[in-house]
Amino acid sequence: MNEIIRICGVALIGIVAVSALRGMKNELSIFAGVATGIVLLGFSIGALYPILEYVQMITQGSGFALYTETILKALGISVIAESAADICRDFGESAIGARVELAAKSLIMLLALPVVESLLSLAFGVLE
Repeated sequence: MNEIIRICGVALIGIVAVSALRGMKNELSIFAGVATGIVLLGFSIGALYPILEYVQMITQGSGFALYTETILKALGISVIAESAADICRDFGESAIGARVELAAKSLIMLLALPVVESLLSLAFGVLE
């Protein structure tokens, strides 16, 4: 409960700072918005660590470790890439943001290849 109050407090302070700076210097308001976003991303990533440790503990002894590890890595790639793309868009560089998202999608596809291989070998094993 305290964590969400801190997150909302940082977001509200960031909004007030961006609004105040926008009236004085528009260039500084962009930096305040990006800084607020980075702080909020840090809070979010910090909150994910206990979840990740718990999922790894549960799946460590099972045969699903490859799948959960791949899903967690893909989730991490997507969160980081989306945040970076949003920062690019905040600076008016939507083309660069789109390329960041494309690179993330490519990395996720590359990451998924061992899972696809495992599923295909399982399917071929059932057919034999």
